[in-house]
Amino acid sequence: MSDALSEEFFAEVGDKYYPQVLEGLEKLGAGEVAAGIEILARPLHTIKGVTGFMPGFEAASHLTHKVESFLKKLQAETLPHSADNISLAAYGVNSVFAVIEQIRDAGAPDQGEIDAVCEVLLAATGEGQQGAKSGGADCLLREDTPAGTVLRISCPRMHQKAQADQLVGAILSLPQTAPVILDLTGVKSFGSSVWEDLAGLAGMWTIRVRGLSGAARETFYTWEFDAVFQLEPECACPGGEIL
Repeated sequence: MSDALSEEFFAEVGDKYYPQVLEGLEKLGAGEVAAGIEILARPLHTIKGVTGFMPGFEAASHLTHKVESFLKKLQAETLPHSADNISLAAYGVNSVFAVIEQIRDAGAPDQGEIDAVCEVLLAATGEGQQGAKSGGADCLLREDTPAGTVLRISCPRMHQKAQADQLVGAILSLPQTAPVILDLTGVKSFGSSVWEDLAGLAGMWTIRVRGLSGAARETFYTWEFDAVFQLEPECACPGGEIL
């Protein structure tokens, strides 16, 4: 993207909108949710409108609309101001700017990444198909190996209480004499509340984690769960039986 209108927009994003967004995200992180959303609303609304009229930027406008909708639900308190929802809000906002950078640098956004962000936001509000399915009984794959029992998460989003209960129940059914290895390869986001439920077991079972990436990795380190769970190098593992 090198035309004059695009270059002017990119300059505005870097010089004007992003500093405002950083201020809003800082307030969100400090627990000042209403003030943070009010600050974020102005640059996001402008970005949504401008990108909606610029050829090649339609995907950025669509994503910004989804992020705005999520923020409005937080603002109206139809969504709780939980740590997970605040983290998802920040994730969505940062994703808008990541998509704009992709358009600037590569000429087109990563549509798969956009779809993933939209999906996790919808799942958190209970509106997406994944939100309806994610508590299903096929969320875990089990494989017994010489190194321990591998529990592979087959759901791309792990946030719901039913999912946490299934994972905790699976670990409780295992002997404490061998390590439990959580394989998060392919998991896009993993809620801090689910980690907290698992942390209660870490003193009785040796729980190791591998395959962290994306928002799941960000949450893991932001909430310092690396002090609770052991990390394993990434590896390719064969499929196991469905729990």
